[in-house]
Amino acid sequence: MPPLRHPFSRLLASAALLLTSVTAVRADLVTEWNALALTTMRTGTEAPVMARDLAILHTSIYNASETIRGGYQTYGFGSYVAPGSGPAGASYEAAMVAAANTVMQSLYSGSSAAFTSLYTTQLGAIADGQAKDDGIAWGISIANDMLTWRSTDGASTAAGTPYSPVGTAGYWAQTSASGALLPGWGTVGTFAIPGTGAYMSTLPGGTLTSYLLTGQYATDYNQVKDIGSSFSLTRTSDETNQAYFWAAGDDTVKTTGMWNQVAETAAASAGLSVTDTARLFAAVNVAMADAGITAMATSYDTQFWRPETAIANGDADGNGSTDVDVAWTPLITSPSFPEYVALGSTISEAAATVLASYLGDSVAFSLGSDINGDGSTDLTRNYTSFSQAADEAVLSGIYGGYQFGTSATDGQLIGSAVGDYVVGNNFALVPEPAGVLLVMLGAGLFLFGPRRR
Repeated sequence: MPPLRHPFSRLLASAALLLTSVTAVRADLVTEWNALALTTMRTGTEAPVMARDLAILHTSIYNASETIRGGYQTYGFGSYVAPGSGPAGASYEAAMVAAANTVMQSLYSGSSAAFTSLYTTQLGAIADGQAKDDGIAWGISIANDMLTWRSTDGASTAAGTPYSPVGTAGYWAQTSASGALLPGWGTVGTFAIPGTGAYMSTLPGGTLTSYLLTGQYATDYNQVKDIGSSFSLTRTSDETNQAYFWAAGDDTVKTTGMWNQVAETAAASAGLSVTDTARLFAAVNVAMADAGITAMATSYDTQFWRPETAIANGDADGNGSTDVDVAWTPLITSPSFPEYVALGSTISEAAATVLASYLGDSVAFSLGSDINGDGSTDLTRNYTSFSQAADEAVLSGIYGGYQFGTSATDGQLIGSAVGDYVVGNNFALVPEPAGVLLVMLGAGLFLFGPRRR
């Protein structure tokens, strides 16, 4: 058995850990993997899928760190591992790198060479030895545990779930030849919230047909008809820019990726250590993943039509305050899934809620948007807070003509609730042992206090 250690020696070790943990370590270890993941996912990966895959990546990186360091509660999943339960003396940085590479090689094997290059470069900055070897082996095992757990979450069959349009007034009709997007995504297993049921919302009036007859629907209808038209005379140039900025269409990093870029900037500005950066990214992406699942569950449960279909059939909705316009077209092409609730609004508010909880809301930042899907920044906007950016994302769908106002604001409420749950129930600090600070203080007085002559 190992030799017994005096309790005070353990106390001094704890004190040393506290001193070293406040030193900022290579935070770019996390953001470099995040940036490479976004580049990899930009083509062919939809926002909810991206959120799920990024949540797997970042919770693996986070758990690889905290099972060795023990500073924060680990992210709980199937084979839960406790804080500090990893191999003693292992390099948590090596574990983080190995976990990231293992996840990305598994999920996006077509980009293996890029992952191997980053993996080799990052490990090259860590001193060789037993600590590095143990960290690599541990990180691989953590990532494989996560991948095994999520392999049965339903994501692999979500796109192939059968969907048949209802075909009557108020119900979604396909607006593109691509068919229904991810009709089964609402059944994918959540990461943090206990299922989607308690977070899904309903249209005013309680049902689709009841909402069509309300004054609220008439207000939503006429608002988007006026300001969201491709040739709107009332939409300002700045509102047009907002619509294009947050559209996040094909071959871009999508709304999910844009909020990851916000997190990259915010983490760097705050000078977060590598472990705090890992914690932030894990929380942001878990919140966006669950927000995306909940939004898609609500969309296919409600099956509400898009504005372009509604306005072309304004004489068939039973509401006398909705005038038909068969020639009306939206500024931005409508997404290929039901309208209620707004996916971008829900994801954006979830991310902003987590970022504000961790860093405070009043953080100034700039964000670029790839409008044309060519990998370059076409437009940059400046913000003074996370909530300001989220509010813009909420309104952008109305300006773009593919979202009703109620859908946008209800999505924001869902995102806020999901974000609050993630923050309140995950990634907490591991509490110090009872009395340890008092003992440390007493020890300090004993060692360094005045002595009798």
